[in-house]
Amino acid sequence: MIIESLLIIGIALLLDFKFGDPKNKYHPTAWIGSFLAKLTPITKNKNPTIEKFGGACVVIITLFIVILLLLALNIGISLITVDYVSLIVSVIVGALLLKSTIAIH
Repeated sequence: MIIESLLIIGIALLLDFKFGDPKNKYHPTAWIGSFLAKLTPITKNKNPTIEKFGGACVVIITLFIVILLLLALNIGISLITVDYVSLIVSVIVGALLLKSTIAIH
């Protein structure tokens, strides 16, 4: 739905202009950063080929975890049986997720 998408974008931009990015450990970007910081030393190797393979594995593992979390969230929202409640929750969650990807303010 185009109206749902426009609402998500509008709310995300409004939230970003109003609050900006939180500089704390509760931001999803901080979670991913700390996760990557823990995995990166494991991939260090003197052989550049092995190190590149380890780096690719870190990226794939991170993407896999994020995709699984988003799929679980999507399934959880779709289990809400009342259509308008599902739409409201979808717009709010979508706006919060999109807000975490932009940094205008």
